Amino acid sequence: MGEPEVKQVSKFSSGINQLMRLDQLWKDTNLFSVGGFYSKWNVKLDVIWRELARDLPDKEYEAKKENFDNFDTRLATSGPFMDNGSDTFNDVGKDVMAKRSDQYKILNEKELFLRRLENSLGKGTTWDDEDEDGFD
Repeated sequence: MGEPEVKQVSKFSSGINQLMRLDQLWKDTNLFSVGGFYSKWNVKLDVIWRELARDLPDKEYEAKKENFDNFDTRLATSGPFMDNGSDTFNDVGKDVMAKRSDQYKILNEKELFLRRLENSLGKGTTWDDEDEDGFD
């Protein structure tokens, strides 16, 4: 005869800490994207995914993960990142410029996907305040 199971619930929420981490990660992604450091940009986007995915309901996780993984599949076909900063477009061949342009577009889409996911989870910039005064 054992002790009854007690539900363990933290008295403290880590929600604020998560928002602070996300804020710093978004700042980092902005610096890396502007600086032309695509591999670092990509890694930060993966960390943001990890922060957000843990809050997805089980029924949504698999579909979102499949969408997210598609970005990496597309990036893999574009070849390795060439992280020389934003000056990478100077004095390079057209094939390198095209590859970097494709990678940039895919990373932009990946970031937008994550920003929209963040908003849908109530952690981003979209705010819905159902105010009693009726003003939207």
